[in-house]
Amino acid sequence: MRRRIFIFLFLLSVIYLSGNAQTDSITISGIVTDFNGNPVDSAFVELKQSDFQTAYETLTDNMGRYSLKVLKGKYLALASLKLSEYPIGGSILPKDKQRLEFWAWNVIAEEDLNIDIKYHRLEVYGVNVFRIQGATPGFSIYCRPMSLTRGFSEPDKELNFIDLCPPPEELDVKVKINEAPVNVNLKQKVKEYVVSGVCYGYLLHVNLPIEQTSRNYDIFHIEMTDLKNGDKGEAVSFREKDDYE
Repeated sequence: MRRRIFIFLFLLSVIYLSGNAQTDSITISGIVTDFNGNPVDSAFVELKQSDFQTAYETLTDNMGRYSLKVLKGKYLALASLKLSEYPIGGSILPKDKQRLEFWAWNVIAEEDLNIDIKYHRLEVYGVNVFRIQGATPGFSIYCRPMSLTRGFSEPDKELNFIDLCPPPEELDVKVKINEAPVNVNLKQKVKEYVVSGVCYGYLLHVNLPIEQTSRNYDIFHIEMTDLKNGDKGEAVSFREKDDYE
């Protein structure tokens, strides 16, 4: 009798823990393609913790699809790239076939997420979205667009010492908030301090979204094109909503 009771309690605890694990997890999934919509197989997709260490990782299948089951929470970034195409990783492909990463920043994993990914030769790195109190309503966005073609244009220099950031007149910028396009009011190239000197990024200002979602966060999608050489790139950033309008 005691043995039956023990088995019953054990099974009950397993069911409880299993149910808890389900409610504490969500799935991040999507498809990785190039900018022509062609799926990228064997692309690396990784979710990073706040210390930049990898929390979860996977590879895309032959249709470019990926899926990560992760614990609910906030994560620094989701990154993706086919490693054989990455120049800093020692790619042996011809230079015109090499690529830079996709990034989604400040990922809020409270519910199942679909993040479709496109990457090419322009990396949109270090995205930060913020609002300035008392200023014109809208969002300010800082990011660092880096063109691989510009990096290869000065073969005698290391990538760390080349200005990879296109000038304003040669950079096309499109921004969506929660999948709805918003106007880009300001596009200003600025210096960013780094240990070895400076690098360059952009400060953007965009309108507030016309319609609000029921979520407690907004999702920003930034797409950039280097008009001089055709390098393209995109990034995504999550931002918790403010308490003020």
